[in-house]
Amino acid sequence: MLSDTLDMLGNPVVAAALGVACAVVFLLASRSSFRLITPDHAEAGLALAALSLFMRLAAATAALWAYKSFVPEGIKPFAISFAGGFLVLYTIELVRYAGLHRYRRPVSVRQ
Repeated sequence: MLSDTLDMLGNPVVAAALGVACAVVFLLASRSSFRLITPDHAEAGLALAALSLFMRLAAATAALWAYKSFVPEGIKPFAISFAGGFLVLYTIELVRYAGLHRYRRPVSVRQ
């Protein structure tokens, strides 16, 4: 049973899907930690958000180590999709929070 599960996790498609799923979980954790920063308790919220950042870093390191240790044949697709998925999703969040998607560049039409 455990052997079948490890074989399944070694499949590149499954490993990549799991990596993206982990990236989504980490992004949601990031968003929830920054909700702790409020005008009334800015210092405490910032301290908790920073602590959460280090906890997510430790959890990501542990997840990568565990995948490498238990399913070494699936580490490449898992790691690439985990890191790439987090970067893409975090970039989308940054653009959304910055409001950059609302700005439009004027397009000159040449005739």
